[in-house]
Amino acid sequence: MRLPAFDTRFLNTWLLKHALSLPAAVLRFVSGGGVVHVAGRTLDPQIQCLWRSLYSQTSGRTGLSLTAKSLETARQEWQDAAALFGLPADIRVRFETIGGEGAAAGTIPRGLLIRPMRVSEDAPLLVFFHQGGGVLGGPDLSRAFAVRLAHQARCPVFLPEYRLAPVHRFPAALDDARAAFDWAQANAVRLGAPSGRVAIGGILTGAGLALRVGLDLRRDFKPAPVAQLLVTPLADLSDTRIAANAALGLWPLSSADIDLLIGHYAGGGASLTDPRLSPALEPLLVGQPRSFVVSAGLDPLADQAEALVQRLMAARVQTVYRRYDTLPLGFDLFAAVVDAAAQATDDIAETWVELLRSGQGEAGPEAETGSDAAVA
Repeated sequence: MRLPAFDTRFLNTWLLKHALSLPAAVLRFVSGGGVVHVAGRTLDPQIQCLWRSLYSQTSGRTGLSLTAKSLETARQEWQDAAALFGLPADIRVRFETIGGEGAAAGTIPRGLLIRPMRVSEDAPLLVFFHQGGGVLGGPDLSRAFAVRLAHQARCPVFLPEYRLAPVHRFPAALDDARAAFDWAQANAVRLGAPSGRVAIGGILTGAGLALRVGLDLRRDFKPAPVAQLLVTPLADLSDTRIAANAALGLWPLSSADIDLLIGHYAGGGASLTDPRLSPALEPLLVGQPRSFVVSAGLDPLADQAEALVQRLMAARVQTVYRRYDTLPLGFDLFAAVVDAAAQATDDIAETWVELLRSGQGEAGPEAETGSDAAVA
């Protein structure tokens, strides 16, 4: 009798999670001793152990760094990390591939639909654009985060593909993102949500795409998303504070890595101050949907997130902001093995649900802000 193939990814994730369950003092000892303090914030000990033990290299660069390696190698490393740190074994969802070879070219966007086992009756579909800086990979990079969000919020999540740089530079990704949202809006019921109940969101460059699509929908007098979820947004590619915050770019993405991603994504001929490329520079943010903005404490993009929050509030957009002080940019990737990342992801899902519920009635004219949340 032939036994079914065993997926070793879950075993590897389980082993890593249990190794990281050792006391914080032991984890810091294994990772070379000491506590990592940056700008008055302390890096989570489990993240520190991953960074300085599992991914340390004699070159001093981290295993997920983009510098001094080919783009193909960097993409493979990020895909491997997403698989290793990926799906928790205790969450069950349904996956459905959308588009593909059976779909007419240009009519149905390719992507991954995630349906929780239980869906709230009024839960919107969330169209969520994956991370990777518009360069590193596809929906698999954000699948683990989307699974947790779908499960906790009891809402379907659609992770569309979009073309990647440097082969397809801006505005290819934006064109694909808009087409994917328009298609999802027209097919919300088919995808498991009430008609017209579609939200938008993303991580890193994906969050920038989500913000830009929402702005373009307003410009075109199209139905707006019911809400937007912007996780560690890269929405101002001209922001000089990214380099100034180099010390915050500990791991997995440094400010040098972000600069490299921006160069690939935008290309040499684009103006980084173009609001289509840097939607946070849009002159008017009035009329944006209810917004939930997330940043990390050790995140070279945190200043950018906070500036966006201030602008949304000034535009009288109902806005909630959370910052997770012990975590770095890219923390969502490690939620299956790092306790603080899992807690942050759960908190994001709970806050997202609260924001959606707040919109069931008529939204007040004043912006709502959440206090900074440090998940230790």
